[in-house]
Amino acid sequence: MKQKLVLSVSLNYKKKCPCFSFGKPTSHSKALQIAAGSPGVESAGWQGEDKSKLEVIGDGIDPVALTMMLKKKIGYTSIVTVEEKKEEKKEEKKEEVPALVYHPMGFPQYQYYQLPPSNDGFCTIM
Repeated sequence: MKQKLVLSVSLNYKKKCPCFSFGKPTSHSKALQIAAGSPGVESAGWQGEDKSKLEVIGDGIDPVALTMMLKKKIGYTSIVTVEEKKEEKKEEKKEEVPALVYHPMGFPQYQYYQLPPSNDGFCTIM
């Protein structure tokens, strides 16, 4: 059963000292790393105008454990929605297979040419 989980994440980081200049991940990328590293997660991405909602899709995700982990590492996090993701079924179009034409196999027809005998009498090797 695939689940679609939407979390509201508060991303408060200091503007004076950008973390990316020192090699540390920012809050956005850190939250994505935490979400993607959770068991059962297939995809994770940001949603909304201000990119404050984290959408996680996967099979067998524990929403409470993921929320608690994000609260511990990032900050305030709350569950917005948890729903079962329904697979879109595509109607398969049957392609009509052309009728097979059976040709009985016979002996193959080979063309051959007969060369006239040469009566020169000269030896071409020497």
